[in-house]
Amino acid sequence: MSDGAVKTGDAVRLLQVLTFWDLVVYGLVYVAPIGPWTTWGFASELSGGAVSLVYLLGAVALGFTAVSYAQMCNEVPEAGSVYSYAGFSMGDTAGFLAGWMILLDYLLLPALMYVFCGIALSAYVPIAPSWVWILVVAAYNIGVNWFGVKTSARVNRGTLVLQFVLLIAGLSAALGVMQTNGMPMFTKDAWWGPTTSVSGVFAGASLCVMAYLGFDAITTLAAEVREGQRHLVGRAVIFSIALLGFLAVLNVWILSDLGKGFISTSGDLTVITFDVLSAKVDPVFGQILALASVLAVAISITPPMVTGVARILYAMAQKSEMPSYLGKLDRKYHVPQNAIATSGALSVVVAIYFASQFDTLTAMVNFGALAAFAAVNASVIGLFIVGRKSTRYGVHLLMPLIGIVAIVGVLTQMSATGLGVGIAWLVVGAVLAFFLRARGVRLAGTQ
Repeated sequence: MSDGAVKTGDAVRLLQVLTFWDLVVYGLVYVAPIGPWTTWGFASELSGGAVSLVYLLGAVALGFTAVSYAQMCNEVPEAGSVYSYAGFSMGDTAGFLAGWMILLDYLLLPALMYVFCGIALSAYVPIAPSWVWILVVAAYNIGVNWFGVKTSARVNRGTLVLQFVLLIAGLSAALGVMQTNGMPMFTKDAWWGPTTSVSGVFAGASLCVMAYLGFDAITTLAAEVREGQRHLVGRAVIFSIALLGFLAVLNVWILSDLGKGFISTSGDLTVITFDVLSAKVDPVFGQILALASVLAVAISITPPMVTGVARILYAMAQKSEMPSYLGKLDRKYHVPQNAIATSGALSVVVAIYFASQFDTLTAMVNFGALAAFAAVNASVIGLFIVGRKSTRYGVHLLMPLIGIVAIVGVLTQMSATGLGVGIAWLVVGAVLAFFLRARGVRLAGTQ
């Protein structure tokens, strides 16, 4: 039996082999140190150039939710993340609905990345249409997760190194050109400029909150952490969002100074980083970095997403809220291969269907994540303040409330399509919960 495996009779359990640093790497890879390259142009346009400020505010806003995750994962060290937390602190129906909403994020986020990779790879390597690349990337991601959590952890470490190589290459080239040409570096304009407004900063910060989505997926692996490091899961969540925030602020600060005046003349803000580097550094360098970044997304960001959704499906199936076959573990690799294959197939179907509706798919993903964040903050209040009458009002009441307020603020900035789809998904979940209870199914476990 593999190190860290837990077996009772014929029962096969998740391997308990992950360390604190495995969790941190997982969180970093999921969100991506190079992630701001595709979003800072939009944030700059909204905020009037104050990109460093809005990325910092986005990280701080999610920091309150990260503290709530840390509080709950210490109390409920299970694989279900917010699904288990809400069920434990607020009852079975709340737990089921929290799990249902996070599935909207975890099922669709891989699909979103597949669409992005399909479009980009078909543009750079036009020998195959986008749907073929979607299938190739999806097959790779399923394969990485198929052979056990230790294998996927090794892949995560390798691909994180790749992302840092790209990040250092891009930022070093930018700083080198700025130094050579005498361009101002680390200016205050990235924090507050002539066209910056308070309303614009809030709008930009709402966008930047979404740029950090996925840091919470660390908690889906809580049941696979070594016994002696279970208490470090919460610290890994907080450390990851802090480090991601620091990297993002530094990243966009440099790119903003390099591309000063460039955004207003740029066509597609999604590729603004590569346009700026092509114009200011070297056209060939910009194109190579763009292609390498797409490949990095394909091989590094999406496998952790498959890991997260498989663990949620596994946890829900264990409590009869999903088909029982999703709750079975492979006897050799100790991972929920049925859940991995099923979620992978669903993500591919969604990706192919929404291949030409990238914006709609993005809005659907965001609503699920934000709803889950609200649920974990509510879980802290429900468990500690309501249930245990805690007097630690700062960490158990004030901080979760600030987290909820920040999430509501982001939701007000969402498109009508995103809100409509998210609410419809919630209604479907409520109806499903009603029918499950009518059949006598005991929903998410309570205390």
